[in-house]
Amino acid sequence: MDKYRFIKAQLAKTNKKNDENYVITRIWNRLDNLDIKFITQQYVIRPDGKYALTDMYFPQLGIHIEIDEGHHKTNIESDKAREEDIVRVTDHEVKRIDVAKGLISIHQQIEGIVQEIKERLLKEKDKFVPWDIEKEQSPQTYIERGFISLHDNVAFRTIADACNCFGHRYKVWQKGAASHVYEKDTELWFPKLFPNGTWDNSVSEDGIIILERNLDEIENQRYLKGIVDGRIGTRIRPHKRIVFAKVKGPLGDIMYRFKGKYQLNINKSFKSGCIVWERISERVKTYPSR
Repeated sequence: MDKYRFIKAQLAKTNKKNDENYVITRIWNRLDNLDIKFITQQYVIRPDGKYALTDMYFPQLGIHIEIDEGHHKTNIESDKAREEDIVRVTDHEVKRIDVAKGLISIHQQIEGIVQEIKERLLKEKDKFVPWDIEKEQSPQTYIERGFISLHDNVAFRTIADACNCFGHRYKVWQKGAASHVYEKDTELWFPKLFPNGTWDNSVSEDGIIILERNLDEIENQRYLKGIVDGRIGTRIRPHKRIVFAKVKGPLGDIMYRFKGKYQLNINKSFKSGCIVWERISERVKTYPSR
């Protein structure tokens, strides 16, 4: 049922985009393989800091599908540059389907991509890892692999699951931050990156900058000084954070999505009057529990 809900949620993203919905649904049905995972509107950070959303993405295969509607004819050069950026950043393939050529051509293009995917699966069957929705949300998966990467699109069901990738053995943990068992200069952080009560946290569109601000100016200044000093009360607050942002998952439930490793920028924090975190890594090392 989790796979069914996930698939429906991905298709629902395209409900108001008729061409995308038709092509993506047909590709998925023609593949007819529940071992393959697909994501719609996949986020990709470009080298210039901007981002792209690809129409359909197969993470196990490293394949993105882009659907070219009529208006793309006037954006040929920008589309080409966008595709080159995606390939350069991800080392993935980008395949295009031109929906302006009519239904028969659309079906032929889809069939070509479907057959290519099926042939690759046969060729790489010994290396292909079937989609396991439970395993991909299990801390043990990433502990055994030794790292978590932003490109994995990792989101855990609970804060405890995320903490357990870094040496903890929690069954439950409900606080907004936790220590890192192995890396003492790093904290685990689980923020709401949107206005919430007295806090107005935000993240830049490219995910590189996180701003942390308290709406009470006196409390904001006290907090800013404490974070810069590395201590609030009796608690040590490191200047590096591994961030899992609280989000609504593809199935509508609350999850904690990996955003990367960030470091406090002291100069920018004092200039802007709020805490400024800058991403320093898209990949972090994981550890077994002690």
